[in-house]
Amino acid sequence: MSQANYQYRLVGNRGAFLMVVSAIVLGGLIFLLNRETAKPVTSKSDLVVYCAAGIRKPVEAAARQYEEEFQVEVRLDYGSSGELESRLRLEKESGVSRCDLYIPADYFFSERARQNELTRESIPLAQQQVVVATKLEAPVSFSSVRTLLDTELAIVLCDEQAGVGKKTKTQLQQHGLWEGINQKKKVSFPRVPEAANAIKTSRDIDAGFLWSSTARQFQLNIVPCPELEGSFATISADVTSTTPHSKAALHFARYLAAPEKGKPFFEAFHFDPVPGDAWDESPELVIYCGGVNRNAVAETLADFEQREGCVITTHYAGCGTIVGNIKAGEFNLPDAFMTCDTTYLTLVEENFRPPSDVSSTQIVILVRKGNPHGILGIKDLARPGISLGTTDPKMSTLGALSHQLFEENGIRNTLAQNQNVIVTTPTAHELILQMEGHHKLDAALVYEANCQQLTDQFDLIPITSDTARAVQNIAIGKKTRYPQLSTRLLSAIVSEPSRSRFLSEGFAWEAR
Repeated sequence: MSQANYQYRLVGNRGAFLMVVSAIVLGGLIFLLNRETAKPVTSKSDLVVYCAAGIRKPVEAAARQYEEEFQVEVRLDYGSSGELESRLRLEKESGVSRCDLYIPADYFFSERARQNELTRESIPLAQQQVVVATKLEAPVSFSSVRTLLDTELAIVLCDEQAGVGKKTKTQLQQHGLWEGINQKKKVSFPRVPEAANAIKTSRDIDAGFLWSSTARQFQLNIVPCPELEGSFATISADVTSTTPHSKAALHFARYLAAPEKGKPFFEAFHFDPVPGDAWDESPELVIYCGGVNRNAVAETLADFEQREGCVITTHYAGCGTIVGNIKAGEFNLPDAFMTCDTTYLTLVEENFRPPSDVSSTQIVILVRKGNPHGILGIKDLARPGISLGTTDPKMSTLGALSHQLFEENGIRNTLAQNQNVIVTTPTAHELILQMEGHHKLDAALVYEANCQQLTDQFDLIPITSDTARAVQNIAIGKKTRYPQLSTRLLSAIVSEPSRSRFLSEGFAWEAR
């Protein structure tokens, strides 16, 4: 056998061996890939949460439970409230979308982040207070911040980038004590757990200004100081304005706030809880809404439903009908009521929180193109031979206001005698359909906002009277299971995008 043939056969055997090994490896990879793709696919996205260091323990505990329940990875990134806010600002300026939820230690940072358009929704979670803390076994020789200044105790503060540092400075400035305390400090820390640990373990540190929750977590002694009364801070979960995962972020934020879910973790780590919405993975809001608002509000409700991952059931009707349903009993109470006119909310105001004005619209006389009967005002409707349409005054705000106009213009009896009113409908929408459908009606009293989609076969005659103006407002039900979610819905309805929709439908804007 030649050398050449021998070498060729050796290479061939080695090649066959390598082919077998490769096949085994490839088969293993295919098996692993198949196992990987066989895992259940969650509809929710993984979340990145920027969390103030002092709130780490309850948020981390709640996040681990949340991950088990929903198979969603929650990646927690800790720092001081101001440091994390600065990162949000840099990320937004650079077009990077990394963080989904921002949880600072004080609502001051939440408000500032929202004003700078770094965040949108804000969900309260808990409260804490600035306190002076000392070693548990150390003798206490002061009873106020003012007397603390007269001692030889070495104290620590936190930087203003930390929520407790900012709150401490603001609170002590009100009493003229900040400069003295700032000069007395031995050292300052960027994060509140570091300051608490220094008090607990360092022989050179005697006391410091901490959050009440942190002081209790580190088993430190809290010295009540009158100057710190009222120094409460509200912790909130704030959805970032750049997150592509708003629904998932809001889902986790609601979980953190829910009495059945996140609240026990905050209580376990010595935070003071605040009321949160009852937990439902997909909560349902029931909205009673005056029919005049339908076209203007529908898109806002749909957007809110999509962003929040909730269900909105909206019942559109005349406000007289809605008020009757509400008065029927507590089982018919909605989460929110948006009126055709403010007068209707006053009839059931004991069931609702203080309302917010949204919009307004005028009542006008709808006539045929060219105004063939020469109708120039409300009194002309009482002329013999004029066929008039109105809405039912018992079912509709428009109908009630229309009859008030008849009364104040002295034509109510004349209309009845001449039998001018020949059509009465539950809503303005149905009345306009009557005008469009046939010519037996010469005129109808409708809202100007109802007429935006009409063809050019009609004219509108204005009415000069304060009675001819209806103001729409909205209020949240006192017994709603979801007061925070309902409040966010109210905010959406009075937002700038909603304003544009109302204006395009012929309303004037009243929200402030």
